[in-house]
Amino acid sequence: MSLRYAILGYLSTGPGTGYDLARQFDTGLGWFWSARHSQIYPELKRLTEDGLITRDTTMVSENMDKYIYSIAPEGLAVLRDWASKPPTYAPNRDTERLQLIFSDDSPESLRKHLETHRDHFRRRREKLQATIDTIRAGEHERVNSRLARRGPEEAALTLQLREMAYVGDIERADLEIAWAERGLAWLDSHEHKPKGRQQGAALAAPQAAGVQQVGEGGVPADASAAP
Repeated sequence: MSLRYAILGYLSTGPGTGYDLARQFDTGLGWFWSARHSQIYPELKRLTEDGLITRDTTMVSENMDKYIYSIAPEGLAVLRDWASKPPTYAPNRDTERLQLIFSDDSPESLRKHLETHRDHFRRRREKLQATIDTIRAGEHERVNSRLARRGPEEAALTLQLREMAYVGDIERADLEIAWAERGLAWLDSHEHKPKGRQQGAALAAPQAAGVQQVGEGGVPADASAAP
């Protein structure tokens, strides 16, 4: 359901085509909600049928029309109602952590696992930083369009919310990078220890990193409960 609110939010800044929206889900909105192009156009059709957005047609060529979508008053009311509610959270599905906890049967994959995780969040952080830098410099076209329709106090709120969103995700990325680097440092020391000392090092690693050992499902583990 959040796809429709992402589309309504985008159109609350100004009109756009399906292509514009698809491009946004590849860049700006895609940081917080991803959608395939095959999902966007059916949702635009549903929103139009529900009276939440309108569609105007412009002729591009003799055999091609371009559809431009705008948010309707009813759509803006729905968006405001949704945005004013407390956030909800989907059940956790973390493939990376699931792979990690069961990689004790394939320890040779650990280094690649941690390096891939670190590099993913390094790339994500770099792109997030570039986006917030563009907004701060007043060079983000879509944000500038939104600011142009607001007074000084409203504009300040618009900028502050984007600062919170992007910086929050940058900080999340920093945590994941640091976590992966600690894991790689532990792996380096573990691989160079004599075999007789590796088991003790493995058991001590979580406490050394300041992390409480937990069992599956997040329940604190003790020796008798270990899988």
